[in-house]
Amino acid sequence: MNNLNKKVIVFGAAGFIGSHLIERLLSEDYKVYAFDLVPIEKSKNLRNVINNTKLKYTVGNITNKKDVEDFFNPDASTVYHLASVVGVRKYIDDPLGVIDTIVSGSRNIIDLCVKHKTRILFASTSEIYGKNPNFPWKEDGDRVLGDPSVDRWSYSTSKALVEHMLFPLYRANKLDFSTVRFFNVYGPRQNPIYVVSQTIYRILRNEKPDVYDGGIQTRCFTYIDDIIEGLLLAGTRKEALGNVFNLGSQQPTNMRTIIDLCINISKKNISINELETKNHYGEKYQDIIDRIPDSSKAFNLLGWRAKITPEEGIKKIYDWIKNNDWYLD
Repeated sequence: MNNLNKKVIVFGAAGFIGSHLIERLLSEDYKVYAFDLVPIEKSKNLRNVINNTKLKYTVGNITNKKDVEDFFNPDASTVYHLASVVGVRKYIDDPLGVIDTIVSGSRNIIDLCVKHKTRILFASTSEIYGKNPNFPWKEDGDRVLGDPSVDRWSYSTSKALVEHMLFPLYRANKLDFSTVRFFNVYGPRQNPIYVVSQTIYRILRNEKPDVYDGGIQTRCFTYIDDIIEGLLLAGTRKEALGNVFNLGSQQPTNMRTIIDLCINISKKNISINELETKNHYGEKYQDIIDRIPDSSKAFNLLGWRAKITPEEGIKKIYDWIKNNDWYLD
């Protein structure tokens, strides 16, 4: 990444993706202004950079306008907005909190970017497309969501509302932005509530991994290093301005296959818990059976494509855990 202004802002700094982004930025000699709810001394994700003098870390809440105003550095070239609420259980248990954090918090950040003419990279989601049956999903594809009474749609709807905020500001020449939509990111340090991280976590603790509804759901698992490369390209390249990019691998894999791959690579003899989604999340929960992106736009405009296969990525996670056994505590 080549940028004369070596100052950037990262919201959602202590998260899985945010922490990996910060490590990459610091390795390229950027001064990083980081913001998160979690104090840095309590963040295991940032333990490798806690003493880096080029990292300035601030604790705050993006829904608190004063917190964001007091923190914001107008000299930064780019804002990487990764702050969010993640995890299906949170969407179900506290949909109002999800909406408030994503919509109200993002508005606070966007307003300051407009005021100071600061470029913003917004991290959206593949859930934007909902149940759209037309695969692979292109960035201009329709959003096909379920019943608004189903709380799991609070997350994707909130992300879409933020995207709606950005486009008119760009068209009015008030804000430079780009957006990325993540497809099933995985890698070292990820919270073990997602299929790859949870499966590996349980295998190494000699616990049975879970598979829901036979594991027929198809996903395009995308390794964290590929995602970080895409974030940097979308956050710095002129060609990215005013555009949305799918960041996802072009290798669809069903859940049962990915779980079996995790087991095979571990070389452990372990069985699987067969579960039904409706018994875990309730009768009204609506799953997205397939998520398959068309990532050609990211390749054509940015030269980006996912390079790391699921087998390579899973092996990387196992190798990482060998030297970071705290993850299994």
